[in-house]
Amino acid sequence: MFKPAAKAGLMLAAAAMLWSGAALAGTVTLTLTRVSTLTNVTDTAGTTQHEAGTISKGANVVGEYFIQRRVESLANPAFNTGAEHITLFFPVKQRANLAPENITIDGAHDFSSGAFKGSVSAASGWYSWIQNADAVYAAGTGIETLTLNWNAANGLTLP
Repeated sequence: MFKPAAKAGLMLAAAAMLWSGAALAGTVTLTLTRVSTLTNVTDTAGTTQHEAGTISKGANVVGEYFIQRRVESLANPAFNTGAEHITLFFPVKQRANLAPENITIDGAHDFSSGAFKGSVSAASGWYSWIQNADAVYAAGTGIETLTLNWNAANGLTLP
């Protein structure tokens, strides 16, 4: 059994490690390269934009992605933005189910700058640890650099 002073010291050390987050944080940068034609579908409520392409990590293609952006028609919109839904598809990790591993990211796309900000809203079991990770990408012309930051072990990473 620990003495009261030793218990307090251990609790303070554990609290400092958890609070700092530095030891429990990770990041990955992926390149999204559009290979499909950017397609806009307009209806009475607004416009939906679709794109798809490949995901690279460094020089290696590691998966595919699909993006859907939705812009609603408003008389005086406060923001030039739309809701964005990104799904990242990665190779199957377990052969019991042939559906690809996946990560879903939801957020906002700024049509003025082309920037995106959101977070991971869902992930298949293999990548469930990345849920709630922050996600951003900078504007590009057919190529976006997507960065994911999470509060989990820094040894965890995407393919």
